[in-house]
Amino acid sequence: MPGNNDIDQIREIIRLILKSKKILKMYPPNNPLCVNITDACFGKFAEFFNFSEKLSLQISQNGIFYDSEAVYSNTEKEDNLALFFFKDGLREITFKRGMSREDMSDFLKIISFDFGRDAVDDDIVTLLWEKDFQNIQYVVDEITLSDEEDYETQAVAEIEEKSADEESLLKAYEDTLKNGESVKEVEIAPLTDKDLKDLAGEFEKDTLDKAGKLVEILFEMFLLSETEDDFDDLASFFAGVIEYLLSMEEIDTATGVLLKLNYLKDAKGISEEIRNCSKKILVNISTEKIINLLGNILDGSRKIKDKKIEDFVKCLDVQAIPPLIMILGELKKIHSRKLVVEALVILGRKDMVSLAERLNDSRWYVVRNIIYVLRKIGDRKAVDYLLKTVKHGDVRVKKEVIRALGALGGGGVIQALRNCLDDPDFQIESAALTELGNIGSDAAKRIILNRIADSDFGVRDFEEKKKYFKIISKWKDDEVCNFMADIIGKKTFFGRTRNYENRACAAYCLGLIGNRESLPLLDKHRNDGNKLFNEFVTEAIKQIEHEK
Repeated sequence: MPGNNDIDQIREIIRLILKSKKILKMYPPNNPLCVNITDACFGKFAEFFNFSEKLSLQISQNGIFYDSEAVYSNTEKEDNLALFFFKDGLREITFKRGMSREDMSDFLKIISFDFGRDAVDDDIVTLLWEKDFQNIQYVVDEITLSDEEDYETQAVAEIEEKSADEESLLKAYEDTLKNGESVKEVEIAPLTDKDLKDLAGEFEKDTLDKAGKLVEILFEMFLLSETEDDFDDLASFFAGVIEYLLSMEEIDTATGVLLKLNYLKDAKGISEEIRNCSKKILVNISTEKIINLLGNILDGSRKIKDKKIEDFVKCLDVQAIPPLIMILGELKKIHSRKLVVEALVILGRKDMVSLAERLNDSRWYVVRNIIYVLRKIGDRKAVDYLLKTVKHGDVRVKKEVIRALGALGGGGVIQALRNCLDDPDFQIESAALTELGNIGSDAAKRIILNRIADSDFGVRDFEEKKKYFKIISKWKDDEVCNFMADIIGKKTFFGRTRNYENRACAAYCLGLIGNRESLPLLDKHRNDGNKLFNEFVTEAIKQIEHEK
């Protein structure tokens, strides 16, 4: 009886043969996967021959045996290696020490043929016979072949009966010429644009059908894989498939593949090897090359559903962040850039540091978009990075930073916004003022009130002053109302025009607050003699009464 170690070795050899049969059926012989699996098979045989002169395998319809010990069993019709040999009459195959790597390769190529579909007229026994292997021998059931014993003789006889001799052929040729019939040219109809379009569609459909079938086969192989080498090979093949699908702009199919892998990496009841390999594949496809192909699709003429792009990106690894930022600065369509920004929001939640590192990008629009992404993510940890960008040289970037700081809040934000109120560009000052109002804290209120009370405030442009009073109206408390009442009641001999502007702004603020207790004060100053002030007082009264 063979030992357990022998049986395990033989079962591994058969497993590799079956796997080789599948792989060589799918890919050309020079493909790295085919080369690797052939080497693996030959290596296993070499290990076996270190301790034995030969390996003889007996074949039944549903099983393969070694010294009466079952080493393979399968009752199904599909992928049944025993049945594959048995149906062509093979009853025993013997591999001998001295078998070369070339012999191994030729044997695997022979068994990889799909004799029902491939353009192969012979059966497996004939192909083995033609190779005349010295170290691979086989036993064939003669009964299976008995019906065809006289085939060669009969075939020769039929050919001799039907073949014409040289004189007969010449006579037939002369008779045809004497007939005098002219040879008519066959008129070939030209292909129309529609015909060409239909043909292109059929070619494309056939290609995509094959791609879909390839994906199915890859997943079948993936779930059946056992060794580390198998998983490594499949990881690279999946990356190649995704690359091919994106080059064909088949984002739907590519997304479907990624969603399956994304499910498998966390699925319960799945082996750890499959989960780890799924994660590895998703990392392998999160590359610059894949992202560039995605960018081509986004900027292409074909309309793509936003949900497909979102699902695709959700499956990517965080290493896709830098190439996504790179194409963000290159995409031409606004909608395409919007989709990439949303993609960065999804991935940035997993790795905010990779985003923040790009705040030093030389392209202002890229920096602005990254700041927007950080704001959308909503993590206050981003504040530390944003505070370093608040002094950026571009106004558009600074406005976006201020907006983000106001939305996120946190330590250092109030002081940064206060500093922005000193910016010579009122766009920046106005943006900081707005965010202080959005924060709505007591500290923010104190900063704004102090600015209005400052001696230099009166010299500002009227619209600038009005913006301050509009923002402070968000605090609808007694302190602000009393502050406004003091300004309205203030009269001065010098700088009366500017003072009236301040008083008009205070009336405007009380109107926005809408407190009815302010009506007596406003009524008292309805006709103070300044047109601007009177207009704002009248409007404030109407606004408060309307609120009632």
